[in-house]
Amino acid sequence: MSGGGERRGVAGEVIELDRLITMANQIGDFFAPYPPERAREGLRNHLRTYWDPRMRSALLAHIDAGGEGLDEGVIEGASLLRESAAEKSGYYGPPQA
Repeated sequence: MSGGGERRGVAGEVIELDRLITMANQIGDFFAPYPPERAREGLRNHLRTYWDPRMRSALLAHIDAGGEGLDEGVIEGASLLRESAAEKSGYYGPPQA
């Protein structure tokens, strides 16, 4: 929840936007030690494999609105979801070299 007890949300949401931002940044933190390209790919793979499509859509809509609260690496990695190949679901393994 954001300050003052107000709830930031998204219409038809699965989870609160503040929680999505926190989760996305935590995933970004996990991949931070990787080289930049592999980190972006790892974040994208995690989101497309484990996140509900509504969660991904809410995250991308938040990025389109400015991405407040998201780390730059998260914005870059999540933006890769827009590629047509990212629409496939399933496990993609760790980021490739």
